[in-house]
Amino acid sequence: MKLNMLTIGNKLNMTINFLNLKLLFLIILSSAYVFKNAFSEVNYIVTIVNKIPITKVDIFNRAKLISLSFDKKSEGKNLKNYYSQSHQTLINEKIIFSAGQKINKNLSSIVSNQANQMLLAEFENSKQKLDQFIKMYSIPKSTLLEKYQAQLIWGIVLKNKYKRQFSKIEKNIEQTINSKEYESNEDLYDLAEIIINNYNNRLLEKINVALKQGANFLEIAGQISTSSSAKFNGKIGWKNYQNLPSFIKNKGNIINEGEIFTFAEKDKIKIIKVLAKREKGRISKKEDIVLLVQVKFPINFQKKSIAYKNIKNELNNLLSNKKSCDVLKIFENKNSKNIDLKVINSRIADLSPKIDNIIKSINLFEISKPIFLGNHGYTYVKCNKRAAKLEKINYEKLKEKKLNQYFLMYSEKLLKRLNNEANILFVEKIK
Repeated sequence: MKLNMLTIGNKLNMTINFLNLKLLFLIILSSAYVFKNAFSEVNYIVTIVNKIPITKVDIFNRAKLISLSFDKKSEGKNLKNYYSQSHQTLINEKIIFSAGQKINKNLSSIVSNQANQMLLAEFENSKQKLDQFIKMYSIPKSTLLEKYQAQLIWGIVLKNKYKRQFSKIEKNIEQTINSKEYESNEDLYDLAEIIINNYNNRLLEKINVALKQGANFLEIAGQISTSSSAKFNGKIGWKNYQNLPSFIKNKGNIINEGEIFTFAEKDKIKIIKVLAKREKGRISKKEDIVLLVQVKFPINFQKKSIAYKNIKNELNNLLSNKKSCDVLKIFENKNSKNIDLKVINSRIADLSPKIDNIIKSINLFEISKPIFLGNHGYTYVKCNKRAAKLEKINYEKLKEKKLNQYFLMYSEKLLKRLNNEANILFVEKIK
């Protein structure tokens, strides 16, 4: 009997062990299946443009950059609002890369160093600030670089395509000078644009809300606009009344500085801002140049008013009886983990309305009222201000401006043609 009971016990243990092994095998198998499917949901090919793939992760990372333009954060729940614009921007860039490869297969590598320099300049030539940004928002450096590579390659493609037209630039400089003399007695309007796809109403709403809340028009244009003017943060230059878009002229009202116009044009929506206006050719106060230091400080578990008061007291003590803002750099180095400084040298017209409003009432070396975004506050120190003046004619600058005019003139035309000719395969919808 004991033997039978022992035999039964052994068989029972063997059965249990077998079931455990089977269960373990099923767990491993199901885990592999879940992992595989989870991974496929994280990344998969969405579109192939001239044999160059665009993945969900590509769109996701570019959407992060767009989100940062609005909210200074990149939370996943908001990113879907920007997928469409991100996707279209990447399609345009892949078309540009494809066009560049026809000129030189190694063109992306050739422009890589210059693209790195342009990216670093965006972070005040600080590799530390660039690395902090990449780590904070988990955005690969390659995502940041692609925008600049595409801009550089597109310039090469355009010049290669329109050699004859670009060769006439220097010949037209004298004519440009003469026209400047003529324009000096008429109203001139300095314009910037944001262009998005006309079916993207959700993005348009987000842009309008951001602009009403005082966001910087040029920063949004640089990250979001599908136009080649994004290379210049949306700036399209000075126009006289006759050269303004028809939609603006048809309004029939007086056109004021800071005014924003939105209208549909074919398959796009254009948002135009009047940055500055010269009445009868006279320079605007909006063209004055200010040198600011932006001080970004954490709030953490303090009241916002307390966090601001503490940083303001520290800054006031540092800047008392000072004639420059150089001392702030020492302050940043001592508080590198908590304080982040950014130098802004800009026309007043190019600042966000929110910053413009809070620096109007402060004198040199005074601290502005704060702006709060998320867990951080931002305050500004006015370090210098100089009145704008009509500059003497500079042939090199005229040449550069003319190049930019040609760039914008031919860019949209060529990009539209290349889009029509491109082999674009939509593989899977973005989930």
